[in-house]
Amino acid sequence: MSWSVGSARAVNPSTPRRGRGVLRGLRGRAADGGRDAGAALVLVIGSMLVLAMLAMTALAYTMQSQTFARYSQDHTGAMAAAQSGIEDVISRLNRDDTYADTLDCANPALQAPTTSGTDSCGWTTTTAVGWLPVVPGETDPDAAHFHYAIDGSLATLEGSVLVTATGRVNGEFRTIETTVGKGGSTDYVYYTDFESADPQNVQAYPSTPSTECGGLGSDLAEYWYEGRNSEGCVEITFISGDRLDGAVFTNDAAWSNGAHFLDGFISANPGCLTVTATTSTWNNCLRNSGGSTSTADFHGTAPAASEDGPLYLPDTSAAFATFPGCHYYGSTRIIFNAGGTMTVWNKKVNNGSTAPRAESGPVGTPTCGSLDDLDSDAGATVPVPDQMVVYVAPAPASVLRVQCNADEIGGPTGRELPLGTYDRTTNSATGTHPSYSYDVTMAETTKTCQEGNLYAEGTVNGRVSLAAAQSVITTGDLVLAGGRSGDDILGLVATNSVEVFHPRLTTYEWVRRYSNCRESGSGARTYQYCATSATEVGGWPTRYTDPTTGGLVPADGIQIAGSIQTLQHSFYVQQYSVGGAAGTLNVWGSIAQRWRGIVGQGSNGYTKLYEYDRRLIYGPPPYFPRWTNAQWTLRYSGEIQNPASVKVP
Repeated sequence: MSWSVGSARAVNPSTPRRGRGVLRGLRGRAADGGRDAGAALVLVIGSMLVLAMLAMTALAYTMQSQTFARYSQDHTGAMAAAQSGIEDVISRLNRDDTYADTLDCANPALQAPTTSGTDSCGWTTTTAVGWLPVVPGETDPDAAHFHYAIDGSLATLEGSVLVTATGRVNGEFRTIETTVGKGGSTDYVYYTDFESADPQNVQAYPSTPSTECGGLGSDLAEYWYEGRNSEGCVEITFISGDRLDGAVFTNDAAWSNGAHFLDGFISANPGCLTVTATTSTWNNCLRNSGGSTSTADFHGTAPAASEDGPLYLPDTSAAFATFPGCHYYGSTRIIFNAGGTMTVWNKKVNNGSTAPRAESGPVGTPTCGSLDDLDSDAGATVPVPDQMVVYVAPAPASVLRVQCNADEIGGPTGRELPLGTYDRTTNSATGTHPSYSYDVTMAETTKTCQEGNLYAEGTVNGRVSLAAAQSVITTGDLVLAGGRSGDDILGLVATNSVEVFHPRLTTYEWVRRYSNCRESGSGARTYQYCATSATEVGGWPTRYTDPTTGGLVPADGIQIAGSIQTLQHSFYVQQYSVGGAAGTLNVWGSIAQRWRGIVGQGSNGYTKLYEYDRRLIYGPPPYFPRWTNAQWTLRYSGEIQNPASVKVP
């Protein structure tokens, strides 16, 4: 046996033939006698059928993909149409702030069947749903259209409008629900107009300061970068222990010595315009002139210049006198109870026997307590006016303004206010002149018993704003019954200031002195009561367990879980310059103030821990104002199920 390599390939006849394709095999077998011809035909036809089935499958898949693509395109287009509806509402609100107050009969996008009877537009239960095309003038019914409903009932209460918009494209519908509103003080954990002290703070300024410091009012005062740096104003600095966990905004140039700004810093200070991505430029946004150099930890986020320049808030504190809720007169004390009630003391000697006024609103008429109960030692315990306000006004002008006797504001047994032993009958120029003790802050003229001061502490269960014609004084923790993830919310609004209670008992003696109790001077010396010593008072502020943790938060100091607004004055601590370290001042909410408030000095007072309550993005406390130069914008949104009514052909 021999093998060769070439074109004529030798074959070993004894070797079985291996298949070289079906047809060759068939030909071979046909040549052998045509015995397999029928089988070959079956195989060919079968193969063709298989190929045909594959082609049909591919065609079906292609057609299905086209259908799905069409659906996907319409589905996406319907969402875009709904969003166009939201933008349409925003543009109308920015042209007219009151657009949501009444039904616009000329707007087809609002047209809808009413739930009962007719409305001011004459629409009835059978009125067809109205649609506006996304592209004006479009007449194709399959093109993108939107329809929406507007609920403006919260516009006054929360400064927001609820919009439900449905988009329609080629028979596909999608609906989104959203809140639109204007920004306000609750956008920031900290907002300040001027970074210097309140010119009317008698502790900071014993005498009236210069015009640049605000001595003639905030309109004539100057920001640091406008020239206030040489006027000897009381300037206030953030210290290294201060932590602000939330966006910060100031119209002025802030002074910082290593403070921590953990979630953004924005300022109208022109120095912020020189900030770049290079971290060495970031301190340019702070105060760095007039002998002060600032440092801060910006937590990796570059500070920024305000695109709109200074932001201003209208002081609406006086308007709270007209909002729904409980209205009291003269000094009033409130302790909130975790079960949704509050105990109120409002003495007849302070309110001139003026009964409280229960102001009705959209959510009903509150119960505010009887005059006798409010005057009693136990006080009046009434429900917290949910979604409303508690407002304290001065007593009628006919009621004589006098310094409070000890305990005359009231409170729980053993913790009545004011502290001390003062009695105006015996401790007067015509009295017997015994020495007495008294909280030095309560001797200020703004604290006379008939002024509109509100003293508050406790566990708040509800959504309520506390407002005062004079000051709101926090005498202890203000925590939320539902903790920091519940639905309780608190606002503190003062025409004067929001203050943290810090009692200092001073002994007053009947002594012969020059004017203002000076021991030297000119003119005649007269007998008068003068302060001779002062001591700390233990047990204040009152601490309350925070339901969020089941413990005291912070461990040492005070917690105010609320939004603070004092747009003519400040948020500050009474007697901040004495008494030693007081711990941490923890505000969980937001702060908006005209002038920078002082909470500590040297080794005295509090270290700041201001934390932003992110629930404020969706809803501020009742009746908080918006920025004066703000535009309506989207606050939040989410997709919901399509309303059945809009899908009616």
